[in-house]
Amino acid sequence: MNAEPPTYLRNYEEMAYGLFLHWGLYSQMESGEWVRKYRVIPKEEYGRLAEKFTAADFDARGLVRWAKGAGFRYLCLTTRHHEGFSLYDTRGLNDFDAPHSAAGRDLVAEYAEACHAEGMAMFFYHTTLDWLMESFENDFPAYLEYLRRSVEVLCTHYGKVAGLWFDGNWALPDADWEEEKLYAMIRRLQPECVIINNSSIKARGALGRPEVDVVTFEQGAPARIAGGGRYVAIEMCETINSHWGTAMDDFSQKSPAALIQTLAACRKVGANLLLNIGPLPGGALPAYEKSALEIVGRWIDRCAGSIYHGRPTELVCGGRDFVLDDGASYYYYAYGLPIAGNTHLHEGEGSGPKSIRGALPEIAAVEWTDNGEPLRFTQDAGSLTFESTDYPYGSQTVIRVAKLTPR
Repeated sequence: MNAEPPTYLRNYEEMAYGLFLHWGLYSQMESGEWVRKYRVIPKEEYGRLAEKFTAADFDARGLVRWAKGAGFRYLCLTTRHHEGFSLYDTRGLNDFDAPHSAAGRDLVAEYAEACHAEGMAMFFYHTTLDWLMESFENDFPAYLEYLRRSVEVLCTHYGKVAGLWFDGNWALPDADWEEEKLYAMIRRLQPECVIINNSSIKARGALGRPEVDVVTFEQGAPARIAGGGRYVAIEMCETINSHWGTAMDDFSQKSPAALIQTLAACRKVGANLLLNIGPLPGGALPAYEKSALEIVGRWIDRCAGSIYHGRPTELVCGGRDFVLDDGASYYYYAYGLPIAGNTHLHEGEGSGPKSIRGALPEIAAVEWTDNGEPLRFTQDAGSLTFESTDYPYGSQTVIRVAKLTPR
């Protein structure tokens, strides 16, 4: 990256951890978000799902409050997915939307009101491909006008939009998507909106047009990016199981420990993590996912803010360990520590000396962030070594964070 980011993009990077919400008509079938495509469901039959889409359990204010408590700093809701159904009032563009469904209300308006009331950064996911609109197949310029008018509704009726997250250009990689028109409209209506256009799982980390602020990694490990003369942020989006939309027969839910390691791996390279939940048909969050993410949130609380404000460094550590710098202090992320007195269950990779090689200022103190325990250390011109200690019996945080305070 060769330039300083605008303030809105730096603020986005310090959000660090976002909650993705894939919810739509497909949720009624509890078989994943692409169920119409893969099961070849006729348009008319699929459209009747709107008659059962009540959103009876969708509590936007409660959802946002829960997300804040679990450590999330931004939310991203699928306002329209590839099926073409909109959770917002399309204001005459079509009637395949939430106000014309059994819900009978504008669900994006409820989401927006909750985000603004709770001080949560609000992102909108919006598909760019569309299985509903015939013009997508036979009159692409007309379809793109419909797409722009749809996004214009989102930009003008719901207050400040922190980000727009587009997905679908990969479906027609050789087409002229007229992106310059779409992005110019967004910049005019929402000047500080973060613009993201997903590069797809087959093109992780691909640079997009210069108007796009963020390089995306859809699952898999993120990496640092050279922006070719411009600043681009990095985000990885990840599922908590194997689908984006709820799927009742998907038993592949990730553990809190795995999610903690994914979040740490993202922050190691300066990437945000956008972690997905598929709400249930009525709009409530599934119980396991809520519980798992609450555990991750408790871990974040033990990191002294470094998950949000820490930046990657060139400091070299042993094994998987790494160091972040928040501009005032350094934070050492230590993997594989044992539990004191617990050798019959888990011995870990060993505590003891942990070395950091590279340019550090003179350090005055090293301590664990979870309990404030001071750690002995030595420092010379090119390295620092501190004596890590075992987890106290009764604790195991997967990754333990030590704060290095400069003198």
